[in-house]
Amino acid sequence: MKILDRYLIRSFAAPFGICVSIFCLLVLLGRFFDKMSTFNQYNARAIDIFAYLLLAVPFWLNIVLPIATMLALLFSLGHLQMGGEITAMRSAGIHPVRLYRPFFFAGFILVIISLIGGLSFLPKLSFESTVIYRVKIKKRNLLDYQRDNIVAAGQGNRHYTIGWLDVDKQSMKNVVVDRFDDQDRLLETITAQDATFHNPGWLFANGVVRDYPLGDMTRAKEEPFATRVFDIPEHPGDFALVDKLPDDMTGREIVRRIRRLRLLGAPVHKEEVALDMRIALPFANLIVILIAIPFAMSSNQKTQNRTQTFSYAFALAFLFWGFTSICQSFGEQGRIPAWVAAWMSNGVFGLIASWRLIRTTT
Repeated sequence: MKILDRYLIRSFAAPFGICVSIFCLLVLLGRFFDKMSTFNQYNARAIDIFAYLLLAVPFWLNIVLPIATMLALLFSLGHLQMGGEITAMRSAGIHPVRLYRPFFFAGFILVIISLIGGLSFLPKLSFESTVIYRVKIKKRNLLDYQRDNIVAAGQGNRHYTIGWLDVDKQSMKNVVVDRFDDQDRLLETITAQDATFHNPGWLFANGVVRDYPLGDMTRAKEEPFATRVFDIPEHPGDFALVDKLPDDMTGREIVRRIRRLRLLGAPVHKEEVALDMRIALPFANLIVILIAIPFAMSSNQKTQNRTQTFSYAFALAFLFWGFTSICQSFGEQGRIPAWVAAWMSNGVFGLIASWRLIRTTT
């Protein structure tokens, strides 16, 4: 990396770190004051409150990360522009595209981090925060959880899709149990219309067992049964406890839920949009860089002009998020395809921002 690149990245890194820290604090305070009445009502312990708030921060920070990126870039380029450094660099024959390259590199790194985190560990942290809030703070009964279209992971590499769960009667309907090996190959599938908990194990009725030797789908063996007891260690309450919203699920869990909900004939618009949004939204870090550069380069030393520049940039950024929310809503209702709902705002605002950037550099 050349000296110029390191200098520009350092000029961006300092305000970016400050912006991220501020947003972390805002997320903590916002969630704390939003749930303060609940904390008081249930006499929550300080350690549970702290764990609930801390575990939720990474997930929410990933959502507001593009705003922190845009703010940091406005401050960084605005400072360089006011100090005449950008003018000096361009006078030295450095092309504007060369000047902006380190910022796009930083944005690409943020995209990778956000993409990997959003599909893997960040939803897990968010779900742990949700469990602490529901179980340890509110001391909520497991029966309060959603009971239809439940997708849950169990012991022994099993994955459950439950059409209906009745914890009171300790029964399930429209059950699908997939068992995988350590390489995530499907070894066995159990489907049944009804299942009743018999400690230990479950009594399945009117179902089929399909074996896939070594995960080979072409060698599947099928065995129907009227009733059969299976050694499944999970209790009815365990399935209620691990029931998740799409925001609390990893990418792999969402894919499995979509696959099984389709088999149950249930709508999957919300899950499909959630998966595509999980992939598309990280690229907003690049979109806001495209948006911020023209605004930052058009600012000057006048306070009024800089305030106006920041206002225009923020207005365009929030218009981007508003348009994204509208598309997401249409996608969840099935009015537009899921991939269109997730990527339309990136495409539209990416084109607008690119056009402004080209005008700035020519």
